Formats: sequence, C-alpha cells, structure tokens
Amino acid sequence: MNGQPPGNGVRRLSFRMESAADVERFVAEFYGGAVVLPAGDGRDFEVGNETVAAPGFSLSDLWVTAEIDAMVDPVENEFVVDLVQGGRMRLDTEAYGTVVLRPGDVGVLPPEGRFRDLAEDIDLDVVGLDPAALTRWAGQVHGVATDRVRLTGITPLSEEHARRWAATVVHVRDRVLGNPMLLDGSVALDEAFGLLASRFLETFPNTVLDEVTRRGPARTPALPARLVRRVTEHLRAHAHRPVDPTELARLTGAPARTVLAGLRRAGTDPATVLWRARLHGVRDDLRATGDATAVERIAGRWGFVRPGGFRVAYTRAFGETPEETAGR
Repeated sequence: MNGQPPGNGVRRLSFRMESAADVERFVAEFYGGAVVLPAGDGRDFEVGNETVAAPGFSLSDLWVTAEIDAMVDPVENEFVVDLVQGGRMRLDTEAYGTVVLRPGDVGVLPPEGRFRDLAEDIDLDVVGLDPAALTRWAGQVHGVATDRVRLTGITPLSEEHARRWAATVVHVRDRVLGNPMLLDGSVALDEAFGLLASRFLETFPNTVLDEVTRRGPARTPALPARLVRRVTEHLRAHAHRPVDPTELARLTGAPARTVLAGLRRAGTDPATVLWRARLHGVRDDLRATGDATAVERIAGRWGFVRPGGFRVAYTRAFGETPEETAGR
C-alpha cells in the first residue's frame, strides 16, 4: 500500500493485491468477519484501490478482476456507497433483502446485519461518509436531532436520485479532490462534504428524510432586516473558512437550512455574499504576497475550484487579472 502525506487533512492511498490471502487479510481488517474466495477458473486475480480521503469523507476507485465471495459483518464505522461502473454485485443481506447492482446502479453496503457480497469483475466508484459527521450535519442543517442517521433502505429512491448521486460524485472527485489548488484550504473540502451529505440524505431512505417528510413543506418567512445584517456580516467576516451551520443557528435561533432560505426570501443570496467576500479575500492576499505565481494556490485556499471560472469572475469584478493585482 502506498500513501501520500496529507495536505490540509487530505490523504491519497493506493494498493494492488494479487493473492486471495492478501485480500482476505485486508477485508477482515477493515470490515471484519470476512472470508474471500476467488473463483477458481484460471483467470488472473487482482484487487486494486485508489483512494482520496478528506475530513469526513473519502472517494475511491476499486476494482476486482475476478469473482469474490465474502461474508461481511455490518459496515458500521462509515456509510459506504458503491456506484457500479462495470461488472456485477449481489448483496444477500439480513436486514435489506437481496440487492443486485449492475453498471450505473448505486447501493450502500449494509450498516445493519451481516451480508454476503458476491462481486464479478467489479469496477466501483466508492464514497465513504463518516456517520458522526453526517449526523452532526443533519442536525445543524435540517434541525433533526438524532444520535445517528439510520438507513431504512440501501438503494436510491429512484433512478433519477441515482443519476444525481453519480453526478455529485463526479463533481467532488474531479473538481475538488482532483484539483491541487484546494490542498491549501478547507473551504472547498467542507463544501464538498456538504454536497455529498446532502445528496446522501436525499438519495437513500433514512430516518432524517422520514422526519423532514413527516413535518411537511413549510413556507420559510423572510429573515427580519436585523438578522439579515447579522448573518451577512458574519458570512463576510468568516468567508476565509467553511460556513459553520452551528454558528448560523446560534446567530438566529433556527437551523442553517431555514436561515439560508430566509435570507433568500429577504432578497439576499448567501452564495453571492460569500462569492464576493472570497473574491475580495483573494485580492487582499495577492496584494499582500505580491506573488503572481501563487494565484491558483491562493484562489484554491478561498474555495474557488474552477480556475477558468475564477479568472473570469475576478477580472470582471476588479477590472484586472489576478496576476496584475499581485504585480502592483
């Protein structure tokens, strides 16, 4: 197994295994109680994994070039979501019945009850979500107090939900974790976790979704002017770091999701407030460093994940390129 030293809590790991014994030891270490039996049909056997792990979540490319048959204990230490790119998986579960996953399908490894995992020449995009971080996020954003998010199903609510999950994974993998600009800052990483957490709760049947549905749609009133000022001032003052839902709740006495909706109804777009504040933050840092070669690194620290889009927005906002600012 190879690893790359972390940058801002980001780790890159990879491994290749070509023996069933190695795979059995690996699976037993991470999932517990597993027995791996590669098919004896003469094909070369290989398991490979490329993982990028960030605070609260990870994304992996996992492939198996043979058949494996494993009995696995429930995966309780994280929510593991498999997006099948090739091959076939069958999960015979105690808690959720039998689930068959083919290319384009999405499923969560069972967090409750033992299960049998049969994989045939499988190629997976795998997302891991920390249950404690997901539970905190659900409480802060949705106002649903719970000791742990629990799944009532391990497949998406619909094909459209599966497609949206896949699109979110591609965005986080390619735009965020695949972007070296972001290794100096936590803004984009925190927002990436929020994207995955939000999409997870929307995609798979779970107790938080049940509670939100039970409450029914509520018309969010516009925030009073004094709270609009308080929240926008807070967003501008703390634009250099991820938005903390707990702080928004403390400022207003309402869940973060309600606060942000109330801002919009009052005519203030919180995303625009942050966007402008972060552009000004980049400009201030460029002026302070005077280093035109540091533009991408500084922009990444402020959460701008698309270099081209950042450059256009910056030039439009200030009438000069980032390099021109740094050179003044």
